[in-house]
Amino acid sequence: MKKTVASIVMVILCLSGCQTETTMTTTDLIAAEAVEQDQDGIRLNDRVYRLDQVVTVSILSLTPGPRIQKIASEKTLEDGMATHLKSGTVIYQEKDDTMFIYVQRNKKWYRYQSIPEG
Repeated sequence: MKKTVASIVMVILCLSGCQTETTMTTTDLIAAEAVEQDQDGIRLNDRVYRLDQVVTVSILSLTPGPRIQKIASEKTLEDGMATHLKSGTVIYQEKDDTMFIYVQRNKKWYRYQSIPEG
């Protein structure tokens, strides 16, 4: 009887210690809010960007970067995903500037601004 109780206690302790913790980062929370509010947003390199304005890029020195991997689902916005842009959309950025990224759609350029954490 003692062996059975001891075995049950050991199994319970092992199972309770093996539970995975789910923690959300600030970026996760910002991304979830962007999806919930149906904002035109992009998550890239642990930042969430929100559509800022239409811009003229002739004065900027933009370099092409990564492409949007896929459109966000109803609940998640993971790295490389966007809420309103099509899969394959090229993201442009100025050298050493992580505050803004740029996208070209329908022959217009759109600037997305990083949402500050906190």
